[in-house]
Amino acid sequence: MFQNNTLDSPKRWLDAGYRVFPCQEKKPLVEWKTENKKIFYDGNAIGLYLQGVTDFDVDNPTAHNFIKEYLKPCGAVYGRHSNPNSHYLFKGDYEFKQYVFPKSLENHVKEFAHGLTIGEIRNGEHYSIVPNSKIDGEKVEWSKFIDINEYDGDLVRDIGLIMFSTAMAILYPQKGQRDNFCTAMAGALAKNTDWDGSYIDSVVFNIAKYALNKDENYMKKGGKGTNARNAIKGKKKVLGMPTLAEILNVPLKDITILFSWVGVKYEGEIFSNLKIYNTVPKYYEMQVEGNVIRIMNTKDLMSYAAVQVIIEEQLLKTAPMITPKQWREIRQGLYDNAKIVEVPIEQSFTGIIQHHFINFVTRHESNMKENLFDYQLHMTWHDRDNKRYVFRLEGFRDDLMRHRISFEQRQMTAMLTDVFRAKPIKIYSKRKEVRCWECPVELVEKYQNSDWETYNEVRKKRFEESMKTAPNLHKNF
Repeated sequence: MFQNNTLDSPKRWLDAGYRVFPCQEKKPLVEWKTENKKIFYDGNAIGLYLQGVTDFDVDNPTAHNFIKEYLKPCGAVYGRHSNPNSHYLFKGDYEFKQYVFPKSLENHVKEFAHGLTIGEIRNGEHYSIVPNSKIDGEKVEWSKFIDINEYDGDLVRDIGLIMFSTAMAILYPQKGQRDNFCTAMAGALAKNTDWDGSYIDSVVFNIAKYALNKDENYMKKGGKGTNARNAIKGKKKVLGMPTLAEILNVPLKDITILFSWVGVKYEGEIFSNLKIYNTVPKYYEMQVEGNVIRIMNTKDLMSYAAVQVIIEEQLLKTAPMITPKQWREIRQGLYDNAKIVEVPIEQSFTGIIQHHFINFVTRHESNMKENLFDYQLHMTWHDRDNKRYVFRLEGFRDDLMRHRISFEQRQMTAMLTDVFRAKPIKIYSKRKEVRCWECPVELVEKYQNSDWETYNEVRKKRFEESMKTAPNLHKNF
């Protein structure tokens, strides 16, 4: 279908107000972003600067089944013999976007010429080779030209549905898992979109109809969306993206990429920029929708229930619902891209507690053992004969609490044992006995003089020893 005004030469493109430039095959022969070249020579291909016009570039032929289902009329369609009807031009500027399979799915597309790439929305700082050109000896030709028209609808939404449907049709499994595949696909769309059941029915039906692995029973795949909607209303369990990930044996986040093309937001995307502060114990910071939260121990990071509480306490925002299985995958993704922050010991939480311990035993120092028996005094006994400090653990604990320093008691006592060689003992008097702790004076004096370098060496040595005995314990850090 052609009009007399068909854009089939450089002059006609230029007269119509478009910026074109000469190319050799796909390579520009001029500074195409700045120069509107009016001189073309025989054999020059025509490059179109995509300003004011958008090119829907179809790379995977499976997409044509869904273009006829979901793309509204286009007045300018072209391609070449090896890839016909591969370019759809529309007036207007849309954000550049590529629709690309995650790497984990490459085995499903290895036979296609463009591999992982299904298609693109081309615009802005991009160009396309238009009809009356040659690429690899093939003529680029219009298959339809009426005019380059504005799209009558939401172009990005409709292309997203085409690309999503194309991907799911390519991934459609062999016999044995097809029903669960369609059920899970419908469930995921029902849980994560506002589409009504009948619309989901039609989307799933078309995917089954055009599946690359032909489904002779595709007529039975209707009604999946309605069933999913009814199940959700009845508060019944519905299969979704985790099931699809299991069927395809790929990470959940890779499935969510495909669903993002139809507007499904992957909850894992709100979490980013994990920082691991390499103190003893470790603590963490990460961004939740751009806002920083702090997680003080690994146990809380491992539990999404704990993370939910932290989000609501620190950000005063309702945390999204995420399953434990999803959180494990999200957390691993955060680990894979985490930044390890080495913190000087004196700036770490452990270092702060050590500092307070030194102050506690020296500030409350007494030469009288009997003061240990008066709980309210919180005194420490400097036993000069045995070169030790003797103190009550509850006194040190109360001192930390008075200074509003948070701690976990097992970690605190482990630090005292590890750094100051502290150990529990009993002290006796004529009246009674009292449970106390002791540590060598020399270690307190050493760290009192800020001998952190020595401590770091000790810490390093012990870490190396632990690696020999339990190498897997530290593999993530």
